[in-house]
Amino acid sequence: MPLLPILLATALAASGPASAQAQVAAKVHAFHGEMGVYAKNLTTGETIAVNADQRFPTASLIKVAVMAEVFRQMGEGKFARTTPVALRDDAKAGDETVPLNMIHDGTVLTVGDLLHFMIAYSDNTATNLLIGLVGTANVDHLLDSYGLTKTRLYRPTFRDGHADVLPEEEKEYGLGSTTPREAATLLELIAEGKVVSRAACDDMIALLAQQQDRAMIPRSLPFEKEEILVANKTGWDEEKRPDAKGFKGDVRNDAAYVKTPKTRYVLAICARRIADKNPGVDSEALKTGGEISRMIYDAFSAKAPAALSKPSS
Repeated sequence: MPLLPILLATALAASGPASAQAQVAAKVHAFHGEMGVYAKNLTTGETIAVNADQRFPTASLIKVAVMAEVFRQMGEGKFARTTPVALRDDAKAGDETVPLNMIHDGTVLTVGDLLHFMIAYSDNTATNLLIGLVGTANVDHLLDSYGLTKTRLYRPTFRDGHADVLPEEEKEYGLGSTTPREAATLLELIAEGKVVSRAACDDMIALLAQQQDRAMIPRSLPFEKEEILVANKTGWDEEKRPDAKGFKGDVRNDAAYVKTPKTRYVLAICARRIADKNPGVDSEALKTGGEISRMIYDAFSAKAPAALSKPSS
């Protein structure tokens, strides 16, 4: 093989996913807490994985699974996006100033409204109304049907210690649990049109693209240079159990389907026992996650020279 193609191939390998794997691992290992990452390039099949099979509390990231089950039951005709749902004061979750908690008792919403509030604004009252509609166990059965056996919903929000299923796991993980690999795989299934139907998946991607929390995965992507779709869902909570010193670290997650002019990929970043509890956008978890996201974007967007991308004759 001539020297120039060898040098080009070597340079490409050094700038591609293998290099990104080492860079991401270094970021994860330097993080003050526990972090896991899984990314899959849907164009090439290449993956980047660090602690990808470690289980993490989901916080609001589990709402992606709730959304999927809502669409499954809509597909079966059990209800429609236009089905009315009355909001009552006793259904409001906690005292957060989320949209539905600001609306008066008796307001009539639709299932479609609740989906928008749950995904775009992570509204916990909307989430609880949807969980009440579809059932916690049914969400988990859906996950089982796709082989996502480490991803669980345990209960509605703001109901610590009162699990619908698996009470011992709920004491550890709270609202739900997942792994970075499974969280990303669920988004891959949706992106590839394999949950309910292609039309349902397109609707789910459109909902996720309305996400208002853009402080981690979308944080450092070059939106000013090219058209990038980020359809993501985040999660933020505090650990349910303190560590040996009595400290309750934070939980921060983000999972996304990303589409650019060059590639398509899914990415999940999960973190727990986070030492930095800064609630602002410059917390260590969000900044580290943003840096990892950009590393993966750069690696997956790198294009092979035309001469190397063609199969040899």
